[in-house]
Amino acid sequence: MKKILFIASAILILLSGCENFLDSELLTEKTTANFPETEKDAQEMVTAIYAHLLFESPETSSQYYIAQLAGDDCLGGNLSYSNNCATNFLMYSGNLNTFAGIWDRCYTLINRANNAINTMENVKSWSSESERNRLFGESYFLRAMAYYELAQVFGGVPLRTTLESTNLPRASVDEIYAQIAADLKNAIEMMPAKIYPKGSDMTGHATKYAAEAMMARVFLFYTGRYEKNELPNGTTKEEVISWIDDCVNNSGHKLVSDQRNIWAYTNDATEDNTEGFRYQYVINHNLKWEGNSSDETLFANKHNLKSDWTYTWFSNTCAQFYSPSADNYSNKDSYPFGTGWGAGPVSPAMVNEWKDWAAKQTYTDGYKEDPRLTGSIWSYKALDPNVAGNVLMDCTMDEGEPEYTVSYRYYEQTGYFQKKYININSYNEGKIEPFGKQMFPGISSQTSQQLLQIADLIHIRFADVLLMQSELKQDATGLNKVRARSHLAPVAYSLEAIKQERRWELAFESIRWWYILRWSGPSLEEAGDILNKQTGFNIINAATVVPMVKFDYKKRLQATQGYWPIPQDEIDISNGVLEQNPGWDASAQFSDWNNM
Repeated sequence: MKKILFIASAILILLSGCENFLDSELLTEKTTANFPETEKDAQEMVTAIYAHLLFESPETSSQYYIAQLAGDDCLGGNLSYSNNCATNFLMYSGNLNTFAGIWDRCYTLINRANNAINTMENVKSWSSESERNRLFGESYFLRAMAYYELAQVFGGVPLRTTLESTNLPRASVDEIYAQIAADLKNAIEMMPAKIYPKGSDMTGHATKYAAEAMMARVFLFYTGRYEKNELPNGTTKEEVISWIDDCVNNSGHKLVSDQRNIWAYTNDATEDNTEGFRYQYVINHNLKWEGNSSDETLFANKHNLKSDWTYTWFSNTCAQFYSPSADNYSNKDSYPFGTGWGAGPVSPAMVNEWKDWAAKQTYTDGYKEDPRLTGSIWSYKALDPNVAGNVLMDCTMDEGEPEYTVSYRYYEQTGYFQKKYININSYNEGKIEPFGKQMFPGISSQTSQQLLQIADLIHIRFADVLLMQSELKQDATGLNKVRARSHLAPVAYSLEAIKQERRWELAFESIRWWYILRWSGPSLEEAGDILNKQTGFNIINAATVVPMVKFDYKKRLQATQGYWPIPQDEIDISNGVLEQNPGWDASAQFSDWNNM
């Protein structure tokens, strides 16, 4: 009997320039019996898949947020009882459904990709074979992205590739990675060998080169984490090297002039005003934002000014969570950085390690320090909100950084926040507002900075590609290209040099956690030792300076094997077909930072 499946009504994200990236159209009453019939139908189906790269609440819906807090770059932060932050930072549990958002979002993406892959042959005619291949290739790429996210977070998960709706058990990790690798190979073979110029209607779509880079990332993670020599579908290191070489040599992607110009705090709107509100750091270093979809970006979540309180995920919501918190303050205190939920304050241990490493380097072009250090970290003077002029912590590393009033309610504040994904404001005609409103006036009537952060959330950029190429080939060429951009002298190849360069170049980009896991292998010994260095410094808890609690991250990591809990609701509705990951019993319950 012919199966007729209804396609859920979907908010379609039309991938175009950043100012009109998210528009919406409603699909209703479309089924596999009548859809897709035309090429336009197929394009709409693929666009609907992209919608679920975006997330509303990163603390529960994105591995990007998990990895930022789980590694050793950042602490948990937020309120004393913030179990969502503790779930990431300590691998503790507020409840076993904390990450239902990741599960639901990824499987919605997978189901839409499955629907496209299994029905697009119904299209009666194509304008070209290349357009058909592009749409299939992007569907495979997006499905691979979703399964990779699920496998990193949960380990083995149910493997669905058809339109059948059945109660499946968890597939093995090997089975999941075999599917990821097969999908990425299809994507490499089917997607166009081109990059889409900034501002074109195709900006934001995946390309062959994004798939080649993603294959290298998957290969390195899988073979390291599970001590294997090749991917389980038979993809070899030699094949991966050929693809990463193609990406480096033929893609047209390149490093931007200064790594700091990737990040939105260097935008013109923040600096270009006549009322004295400028971020002196940017002026001192002659920085200028190269904008979203720069030459360095291979693949990113696109955002715009179309957010409202129904569709908050059109904005870069990570920026809201990663911004510091304050009470009874003026936004002028933190300009150009806006405030938010206070999650992910930078670990002083990480800052000190970076300073120590940078002091040992040899520099070129007259430089004496790694420009990425102050370019990546906002160091502020923390003031007591209850006592005028009382300095709780002064971590200032560079001239022009603001003095800042710390919220009396928030925990694990360190005097440091990262600059890469943070709310960015501008000042115009007597008022402070998100920089996007100055850059694209009249597009949005919204005023909340939470809804109006337009910076790309970058998944893969070219510096990462060069470092992966060096590691795969055990050759220093790519490594030294990345170092040269930041005025660091060349070095000989070593795995330790790769580890250090990856840490500082890609700091706060949610990559570090996955790499310390895969460098540690199944024992997770190295990762545990790295995480346990997060002690021996002071923090601010509720406007009081206290020592950082000493927590055995290694013990917790090994108890969970680096996986988070399968949502309990999914286990319940499976009637026991799904099994929970180890380490998530009652002993993993978080109550309050004060009790740690």
